[in-house]
Amino acid sequence: MTTADDTKGLMTSEPMRSVPDPPSPPPDRPAARQPGERQPGETWIGGSDATPAAFGYLGAIFLGPVIPLIVYAITARRSPFLRWHAATAVNLSVSCLLYGLCCAILGGLLALDSITVAIIIAVPLFLAVWLITLRYLLRGAAAVNRGERYDVPSWICAPIVT
Repeated sequence: MTTADDTKGLMTSEPMRSVPDPPSPPPDRPAARQPGERQPGETWIGGSDATPAAFGYLGAIFLGPVIPLIVYAITARRSPFLRWHAATAVNLSVSCLLYGLCCAILGGLLALDSITVAIIIAVPLFLAVWLITLRYLLRGAAAVNRGERYDVPSWICAPIVT
């Protein structure tokens, strides 16, 4: 039979030895970088270069795929970073538009039987789709401002534009 004192392990009166500092990296291998830190000569998209892509994400909140399509048409050839984010904003907004159309069709079919059931099911479903899309649009806009690439999950966003 074991008691609570048996599980504590070996107890000694010796002080714990200090752990030495890790060795510094050799000069031929670079040290680990902090987030947001850039090496000399490394290109970074930010500031005015990222503004159109962020505008595409934020414009999709209010006008659907119209603003992201305009941003995609204007910035697609400027840089691969801007093209990636503009295409992601277009894909996400078009996918949300198609999900909204499906919610409207479902609501219309349910309204043939009962208006109350149609409102109870279709409206919360549409709001849930819109809120999920809003979340990913805001995350994409934040990634643009940080100069990072953001992948939207494939279950919410169909790859329509590349």
